[in-house]
Amino acid sequence: MKRQVFVLLLLAIMALGLAGPAAVAQDTQTLTVSIWGFNLDVLEENVFAPFEEMHNVDIVLDTGNNSDRLARLQAEGENTDIDVVHFATQFTHIASEAGLLQPYDPDMLENLDEVYDWAQDPLGNQAGVGYTVNSLGLIYRSDLIEAGITSWADLLRDDVAGFVSIPEMSTTFGPAALIMIDRALAMGAMDEGDEPMGINYDADLAWEALPQLADNLVTTYIRSSELTTLVQEEEVWVAPYASFAIGNLMNTGHDLSTVVPAEGVVGQTNMISITAASEQAELAHAYIDWFISHDVQLAEALDLIDSPVNATVELPDEICALLTCGEMLDTMIVLDQAEVSDRLEDWLERWNEVMVR
Repeated sequence: MKRQVFVLLLLAIMALGLAGPAAVAQDTQTLTVSIWGFNLDVLEENVFAPFEEMHNVDIVLDTGNNSDRLARLQAEGENTDIDVVHFATQFTHIASEAGLLQPYDPDMLENLDEVYDWAQDPLGNQAGVGYTVNSLGLIYRSDLIEAGITSWADLLRDDVAGFVSIPEMSTTFGPAALIMIDRALAMGAMDEGDEPMGINYDADLAWEALPQLADNLVTTYIRSSELTTLVQEEEVWVAPYASFAIGNLMNTGHDLSTVVPAEGVVGQTNMISITAASEQAELAHAYIDWFISHDVQLAEALDLIDSPVNATVELPDEICALLTCGEMLDTMIVLDQAEVSDRLEDWLERWNEVMVR
């Protein structure tokens, strides 16, 4: 009898021992990530799937453009399910000012030291880490525009009328495009020997020229995928483009030339931040650290998705030429996001007065 009880007890202990690890293995965590909706197939391969396997986690995506996702985060506040958010710098600034983000802990990011200094803390308050640098330049159909494109002011030319597109004011680069058009018009009016121009954040000349520009537009675009479709269908010959979209644009098969305009290109980081409401701080830090690691940064660059901010990444010349890297990092113009954010509400109203007709 005692032996029978002993055997039953031993079997019970063994069963518990077997069940324990299995139960732990099934205890999968969830990390909700707010991000743009493009290039998700490549991100799944390079970023999401490997991270899920390494950390036994399911990544749930909340997708949309910057303004829509920021509005959702503002509306949900402390009740949001979002743990990690990807925003362009100006939208990170707005979210930070609204108290929607918690500061990251540098000690929890092993790869942070490999990141360029200007991307480690772009806003200066640890609201997020820059994980890629984008630039806004110009792209045009070199087989259809004989005179070529060299300046932001060329968007106003008569010979491209009806074949121009620019980003909507509510998008990441909407204000930047207007500011650079203003810079081009101001530089065009300069006399030889005048002092070099700075950035006029009021963009007075561009606002004066906006009705003329509007007449040249076939449409504006909100997402890079929309611009790609417009180029593919030959509705757009010239447009400002963000460097992260270059792979898809080149895949249209048309004769496209990229341009660094005479007035320069705008550079800005996209940032990853942890929401103030998240209770997954450790996992969120691991996600950020993975995104800025050498291997992820290299994979994303080789797929022409994200320009690297990890300084240890070395790229072939033909890849670097299509991204924001190398010499371009030394010459790009970085806008003051506080200056842009302070004007954005008023600019959206002024924009709609001209564009919604």
